[in-house]
Amino acid sequence: QQGHNVEYRRENGMVTMKLRQPYTTANMWNSGKITCTGATSEDQARIAARRFARVLQKLGYNCRFTNYRVVNVLGTVTLPFAIKITQFSQAHRNASYEPELHPGVTYKCTNPKATLKIFSTGSMTITAPSVENVQRAVEHIYPLVEEFQKAKTKQDKLEPIPKIPEK
Repeated sequence: QQGHNVEYRRENGMVTMKLRQPYTTANMWNSGKITCTGATSEDQARIAARRFARVLQKLGYNCRFTNYRVVNVLGTVTLPFAIKITQFSQAHRNASYEPELHPGVTYKCTNPKATLKIFSTGSMTITAPSVENVQRAVEHIYPLVEEFQKAKTKQDKLEPIPKIPEK
């Protein structure tokens, strides 16, 4: 069958399909599993997933929209202050900082379940299974990083929020 905005990746054994509205990408495996990434809200993710299923139906595939769930949410925060990340990572056992590998501190939170990347500029990225967990993780981390705050430099204000590359 032929589809638009589709690419077959032999090395991964999957088909990648893109939508313009909402701007999303779907990875489709021969098992029938589809992962949809790039949506900016849970509603948009659901709409995109339904559209991918509809495109496959129109191409003649027998598919249904079932077992839909949100597995991962990415949030970003810019704090009004910079952070002394070396001291922060030494003070918290859930924090790991490897400056040779990554410029930020990785903080793993168990309740709520979330992983935070904390940068010296005051920017943070939060990955969690739900929007609620992202919110709770920010509320959890704020008082902890507040202790290690420092004034933002001109360079901190210029730096954009770091992007986490897709896997």
